[in-house]
Amino acid sequence: MGAGKTSIGEVVATRLGLPLLDGDELLAERTGGRTAAEISDDQGLDHLHALEADIALAALASADPAVIGPASSVCESAAVRDALDGHLVVWLRAPVDQLAGRAVQQAHRPLLGCADPSVLLARQLAIREPLVLPLAGLVVDVSTLNVDEAAEQVVAFAAGEGLG
Repeated sequence: MGAGKTSIGEVVATRLGLPLLDGDELLAERTGGRTAAEISDDQGLDHLHALEADIALAALASADPAVIGPASSVCESAAVRDALDGHLVVWLRAPVDQLAGRAVQQAHRPLLGCADPSVLLARQLAIREPLVLPLAGLVVDVSTLNVDEAAEQVVAFAAGEGLG
């Protein structure tokens, strides 16, 4: 949360001439406009994460090329990690305090009403990063880059893989 998946994904998709499949938008479409925070509050975090994984699997299974910006929780799903094989995976990284500062500005995010969002994000990062790093062909440190600079790294990576 807060790494810039949507902002960077929009620029990457535009530059590559592909649609962006944003996890938050797809979740809202599937649930009648509900946010991740609303689903988590009403039906629990496990239900939310199962929905997010299902959405990511559907996006990955599509025959149409796209830039996919799924919820970060999806890397906890073994099925999603398996489905990522053969896809270009980019991990956006920044210090936890910076991610927390960005994430709390967006009310649609789950669990950010807790006492210390940095603690929550640090706990999530400790679980998720070891799962996704073996899959990631590119890791972008977004802590000192603006959206365009980060997107340019992703576009250059895609071009090097024959997609740009």
